[in-house]
Amino acid sequence: MARYEKTGKKGHGCCGSIFTLFIVVVIILLLLAFSTNTLDSIKRRVLMEFYPQQYSSEVAYYSEMYGVDETLVYAVIRTESGFRAEVESSAGAMGLMQIMPSTFEWLQNLKDGEITHSTSELLTPEVSIEYGTYFLSYLLSHYDGNEMLAVAAYNAGMTNVDNWLEDEQYSLNGITLNEIPYSETSQYVKRVEKTKAMYESLYYDNN
Repeated sequence: MARYEKTGKKGHGCCGSIFTLFIVVVIILLLLAFSTNTLDSIKRRVLMEFYPQQYSSEVAYYSEMYGVDETLVYAVIRTESGFRAEVESSAGAMGLMQIMPSTFEWLQNLKDGEITHSTSELLTPEVSIEYGTYFLSYLLSHYDGNEMLAVAAYNAGMTNVDNWLEDEQYSLNGITLNEIPYSETSQYVKRVEKTKAMYESLYYDNN
């Protein structure tokens, strides 16, 4: 009798250990999955703080009006001013999208046929977003939808970009650039492209 009881207890203990181990493994896997999702969620929230969608109504409205990707507008705003509406550069560029007063006057004449806003209105978020987005739309059209050229021209000016396209040292076909000779503009284009990709990933990626 004693031998039977000892054998029976040993068999039950072995099955119990296997079952317990299985439960522990399942719990660990669930915790790992939960932790991964939690970490991803936290990371996403933190990144959203660094890549905000401020002035979303204005960006959505003027992006649709002028046919410019919202992520490009956000990327330019973040790169140019960090969403600081009243910032002015040492060169004289003003507002969220850092438009030069002379460029602002040219854009008004191009768009409206007359100057309807004072220079100080560049510090108004809606005005800056409207004309900055319109400018991007114009540049994209001028360069046949080539976003890299449009962004480069937004920083360095159309005259410089057009000259680079005509220079075989920088362009082999007169349509695209194999090199941007201005280091500042080259870095600017890279920052805008990287920031645009981040906005796409954070807010527009449905996968």
